[in-house]
Amino acid sequence: LAELRRQPDVRWLLPGGRHCGLCDAKYVWAARRGIFQSITPGEIDLVVGKDREGFFTNGLTLGAKKCSVIRDSLYVDGDCTMDIRTKSQGGEPTYNVAVGRAGRVLVFVMGKEGVHGGGLNKKAYSMAKYLRDSGF
Repeated sequence: LAELRRQPDVRWLLPGGRHCGLCDAKYVWAARRGIFQSITPGEIDLVVGKDREGFFTNGLTLGAKKCSVIRDSLYVDGDCTMDIRTKSQGGEPTYNVAVGRAGRVLVFVMGKEGVHGGGLNKKAYSMAKYLRDSGF
């Protein structure tokens, strides 16, 4: 990932995003402080798992933060993205999160309060495509 950090496309993403490895030992490759720093291998398993309906009913967690899945196209060829929204617990703001899937990497991008999910999805998609095209 050190090589990737030197790439301009990756530098703009790292301040607000996170990269997770999808190999047998799932772990964080890069993250900024916050909920992305705390994403667990079990949470990654749920995002990439075979059950694509359960999280629409039950939601999911990212870094122990409860979330709702808005749109799941993670395994749709030509898209490979998922849109998520954090749930408010105690009145705090909610945030849009986009996930992009490359071959061995998930890219998580969270917007600031009020940021529309469509722009985040585009960023997650672009970075995941760049990583797929680079062999990741």
